[in-house]
Amino acid sequence: MSNTDVTLLRLSMLGPVEVWFGEVPVGIQQQKPQTLLAMLARNAGRVVSIDELIDGLWGVDDSPDSAVGAIRNFVWSVRRQLAVHDDCADAVVSVRGGYRLALPVDTDADAAERHRATAEMSRAAGSLVDADREALAGLALWRGDPLSGVPGPWAAVERARLRRLRRTLQELSIETASATGELDRAITEVESLRIVDPHCERLTALMMTALHDNGRRAEALAVYLDARQRLVADLGLEPGTALAALHQRILTDEVALRRSATCAS
Repeated sequence: MSNTDVTLLRLSMLGPVEVWFGEVPVGIQQQKPQTLLAMLARNAGRVVSIDELIDGLWGVDDSPDSAVGAIRNFVWSVRRQLAVHDDCADAVVSVRGGYRLALPVDTDADAAERHRATAEMSRAAGSLVDADREALAGLALWRGDPLSGVPGPWAAVERARLRRLRRTLQELSIETASATGELDRAITEVESLRIVDPHCERLTALMMTALHDNGRRAEALAVYLDARQRLVADLGLEPGTALAALHQRILTDEVALRRSATCAS
């Protein structure tokens, strides 16, 4: 098989874990082998040590005495499933006290990161339509909560990171929608986020900006007052200087709002 004929191993992590070899699903159903493969895939090209795998699968304090043997069994299970496909018997290789994935691999998490990076570069270059398209493409990859149902410390940390990635893409989408005049979409999207995160000043600023630019100045001011009341009542905090300054600009209507910059915190 030539290098150009190598088929890509694909992992879907932005939801329940799914494994594909090219367009063919790979039947790795047990959670610990799934987690092990995901750890190797996220460290593609690098040896992941036995200690890292133990820590990621169980945690140092909760690992069983049989952890090393269990990891060998998980590796065997992954190899066996991948070996169903030609030339994949050595997909996971043992190297100096650890394991390395020896296949070209891509994950939907990696793809989402690429969309985020491209969206941010496009926004910085002033290509707001391109930035919006990239943000939406990244969001379209999600199928649910990342690594849904997968246990273990590594999965918990990675799940939190991927949730933050999704939030970044959502905020990029809102910013670019507002900046390109899709104000109704921006307002709808930010409303849904504020329901679950009512104390976030960045979201409050995004909502105020979109409402103001949509000709709904009174509503933008009301959003600030409501947010301030929540911060004071729930957290004992006054709004930060950036949000207070945005409120003052809307209140006096002296300065034209810069749509893509008002929400930096």
